[in-house]
Amino acid sequence: MKKTIATIAALSFATAAAAQAASFAELDADQNGELTYAEVTAAMPDMTMAAFAEADADANGTLSEEEFTAATETDG
Repeated sequence: MKKTIATIAALSFATAAAAQAASFAELDADQNGELTYAEVTAAMPDMTMAAFAEADADANGTLSEEEFTAATETDG
């Protein structure tokens, strides 16, 4: 399951150049320490709700910095 999450999230996040350039803090528009789907898609419009949900490991509807980092890490 973790590999599936990583694969889907990596593909979704990596498709946008912003994923490489934008930091968690830059995406966190309201600076509350969590990324909403709206905050993510403002910088990465190709992000699907399904990929966002897969990256949301605790299923609380937002991405923590740890979840965002895990989703955007690459093996190479």
